[in-house]
Amino acid sequence: MNELICPECKEMSLIEKSAEYETTYLDSNDESHPLKVPGLTWLACSNCGEIILDDRAMSAIEDARRAAMGLLNPNEIRGLRTELRKTQKAMSAFLGIGEKTYCRWESGSYVQSEAFDRYLRLLIVSPTNVNLLEQIACAKMGSSTGEN
Repeated sequence: MNELICPECKEMSLIEKSAEYETTYLDSNDESHPLKVPGLTWLACSNCGEIILDDRAMSAIEDARRAAMGLLNPNEIRGLRTELRKTQKAMSAFLGIGEKTYCRWESGSYVQSEAFDRYLRLLIVSPTNVNLLEQIACAKMGSSTGEN
């Protein structure tokens, strides 16, 4: 059996815990709020109290934070792109943001700002807004090439 060593105290005292995980998050006004994530699994040191969260646990915490803040989740963001029949590269260009940033929103590894969340919601609720954004993008492309 492979004993797990705590990175903090260097003791073989890490144990797996599965329970409701309690933490806090900062909202868009930098105000702290409690956040509870049910059914999370993590490692905890029974000697020094160190907590180790793997990628799956961090993803669950970010999903809970996104939900608590009322932000679109990665599936909703991906759904918009799919509905618009765009690749991630085309979607990032359409939105005027970096491709890596957009890809991180879809994968859930990065949470969009409140401002971008509102921007995306405007596109979800009205095809007119999508058309307007396409017109703006075309106009900007024309002005960058010297055309009128």
